[in-house]
Amino acid sequence: MISGDDRDRLTRLIAEFHDESDRGCAVIAMCVLEEMLLKLIKARLPDCANDELRNLAPVGRLSAAVDNAFLIGVLGERNKKEFKQLIKIRNLFAHKPLEGLTFDNHDVVHLCSKLVMCDMFEEFDYEPSRGRYIISVVMLYLSMHHEVEEIAKLAILSDRGFEISD
Repeated sequence: MISGDDRDRLTRLIAEFHDESDRGCAVIAMCVLEEMLLKLIKARLPDCANDELRNLAPVGRLSAAVDNAFLIGVLGERNKKEFKQLIKIRNLFAHKPLEGLTFDNHDVVHLCSKLVMCDMFEEFDYEPSRGRYIISVVMLYLSMHHEVEEIAKLAILSDRGFEISD
């Protein structure tokens, strides 16, 4: 059950994408998720500079950032798979700008049918593929938002030294 601040955050995020074009919705939603992913990775790491953070989450390489977030233990398997599916959908919109893609496009509908997090929340009435996309984005966002508050920071390994003996 989603309630309180998380419910309010969910409602605001859904409203944010309501008036966007399909392309705008697909692309901007992933920008929101990427920003939250960076916060999540940063919450896990010892204090680091932005260029060190970007080694794990390279600009323009969201899929690599998702893989790295999984490897350092800030994304579970379900969230990783959902993120990767959302990236595939976003990429269709982002890399075919002259094709007039919408969420009604056969390929987009097919990819959206594979989203699973949207099935966790049935209270909103939405169009099938666009709604599945938005609800999955919001559910993933809320999941990561919750983890940012709970995640344990990695400690910096102290230099232990070693000796070479004969």
